[in-house]
Amino acid sequence: MVVLETAAQLLVILAQAMLFVKLKVVADMVSLCSRVALKAWLIALYPSHAIWAYCVGHAVSSALLVVIYYGTLLWHVRSPDNCLPVKSASELGPRLVPGQPALDRDQLALTWSFFKQGLLKQLLTEGERYLMTAFHLLDFSEQGLYDVVANLGSLAARFLFQPVEENAYVYFSRTVERGKPVSAAAGRVLHDLLRAMSLLGLVAVTFGWSYSHLLLRLYGGALLTAGPAVSLLRAQCAYVLLLAVNGVLECYTFAVMRQEQINGYNRKMVLLSVIFVISTGILTRLFGGVGFILANCVNMLTRIYVCYRFVAGLPLEPAVSVPPLLGLRPPWLPR
Repeated sequence: MVVLETAAQLLVILAQAMLFVKLKVVADMVSLCSRVALKAWLIALYPSHAIWAYCVGHAVSSALLVVIYYGTLLWHVRSPDNCLPVKSASELGPRLVPGQPALDRDQLALTWSFFKQGLLKQLLTEGERYLMTAFHLLDFSEQGLYDVVANLGSLAARFLFQPVEENAYVYFSRTVERGKPVSAAAGRVLHDLLRAMSLLGLVAVTFGWSYSHLLLRLYGGALLTAGPAVSLLRAQCAYVLLLAVNGVLECYTFAVMRQEQINGYNRKMVLLSVIFVISTGILTRLFGGVGFILANCVNMLTRIYVCYRFVAGLPLEPAVSVPPLLGLRPPWLPR
């Protein structure tokens, strides 16, 4: 599965660069639907082989993803009005260009910076699970309850925030030049996205706090509502608000950062990782499973602060009438 999806990543990046949004939506929908349908069918036929059904479903969906992207590439390459910057699929693989070095040092340094950044972001995003497993901060029943609530609370981030963030990054990377002042168009889009995502996050907090008990009752019955799951889900709603704001801010930040700024941000990420580990240990001992979510909130607040300071320090073009960061302010508050 990993090998298959890795083979399709080059085409995924190419499709994003060419703004083939419809292709990504169709490919993800077909992959997800086929995976879910196949797993359900296999589990219904072979209930005792659930793990095997899970693996087969993921492998088939990954193969479909590769087929869709490579089929689309071949169709565009053979089309007389080919709009892609490549003439065949082989051009996407590694090859030597006459008169040029085998490795571009600038591109290699930028790739290494993004690799370190991705590794640190993975630790900050999934770090609580590593800490939970390594240091046994929660027993197995509490870990299971935490996973159920965290997965339930992150549905909005997976199905709503993630597609918005991916498309926003594609837009900003195509319309904003690194190191240049914020243009009027990009500033307006950033302002509107911050406004929309913050309002969606506030809706999640408002209704999630009031209806967490009802949602868990409908989802898992009295077993979930009897323990600390309600408090966990309420804390998760606050975390969803911070996820909504941080996703858009980081998209714009990474789209406009130069290489030396990315390296500086990676160094800050190391400090944020230390803060996250310390806050996780302290808050978990004080509040149990809720402490993990509170530590994630602290982690997300620090990341929002770093990105906010960076964006606030960018120069604005004279045509920018409204500072983009004002999108974080609720519309009923005076400016």
